[in-house]
Amino acid sequence: MLIPISISAQQNDTVKINMAQVTFAYPIGSAGINSINYSNNVSINILYGFNNGVSGLEMGSLLNYNRGVVKGLQMSGILNLNRKNSTGFLLSGISNFCQDSTLGVFISGGFNYSEKNSKGLQLATVNIVASDFKGFQLGVFNYAKKLKGVQLGVINYVVDGKDGLPIGLFNIVKNGHFEFELTGGDVIYSNLNYKMGVEKFYTILKIGYSSFKNNPVYSSGIGFGGNISINEKQKISLDLSANNIIYNNNWDGDLNLLNKIDLNYKYNLTKKFTFLIGPSFNAYITEDKVNSEYGTLPIPYSVYTNEGKNNKLFLWVGINAGVSLNL
Repeated sequence: MLIPISISAQQNDTVKINMAQVTFAYPIGSAGINSINYSNNVSINILYGFNNGVSGLEMGSLLNYNRGVVKGLQMSGILNLNRKNSTGFLLSGISNFCQDSTLGVFISGGFNYSEKNSKGLQLATVNIVASDFKGFQLGVFNYAKKLKGVQLGVINYVVDGKDGLPIGLFNIVKNGHFEFELTGGDVIYSNLNYKMGVEKFYTILKIGYSSFKNNPVYSSGIGFGGNISINEKQKISLDLSANNIIYNNNWDGDLNLLNKIDLNYKYNLTKKFTFLIGPSFNAYITEDKVNSEYGTLPIPYSVYTNEGKNNKLFLWVGINAGVSLNL
């Protein structure tokens, strides 16, 4: 496996093209200590290998390192480390680390990092592009300095997200949309909502308070929504949320869930303050009973009910109104 493969051509004064090379662990390999000066069409690294570049296929059980351009398919058990442009499909068990621009599909079990502009698909627990990213990032944590595409994760962080769409539990966009809402409705009398993301798509975190049968009702929820601009002063927002209902401080109660679709008209009173009002479409399903009757909310009326063996569903249309503060 370590017999030198002699088919090569001079690329420039320092870099040569090899058809193939095999390395056990640098410098033990077919190109020996000079492998760092060769760019290979096929590169096989039994443990790890140091090469100048790849134009084709590279496989390594632990580490693939290239100080030159990489094009094609690169696979490693732990780490792909490339100093210059990387184009194609990179797959590693832990990390893909690229110091120059990238284009293609990058998949790792732990960490994808691109120091310069990147395009394509990044799939890992953590995806980081320190410059502009165009494409799709999927991970627990996604970061891009400038996003033109989609991030899907638990935490998304973008410095410039004007042309991007971060979708996650926490969407932090430096020049994005941050808003507090104080609203009241027909069953949850007071709600405090926090929205973060971009205008066209944001995450909503919610807490609320009401009362029923002279006992307190608390709610906590999560949702998502977006704004549609009519003009400089007016917008329409569409918010969807799921809210857990806690009655009379019974935090270990049964299923008690209020699902809402809020369609609000928003008018900017000032640059920061907005008035909002609109209909609320409600679907409330509960297993909790008070005085042998299902429900722990002051439901004004129902357009539809369905009682099952252990729960009851209520549907109605209500109203939502309040004010918001844009940060």
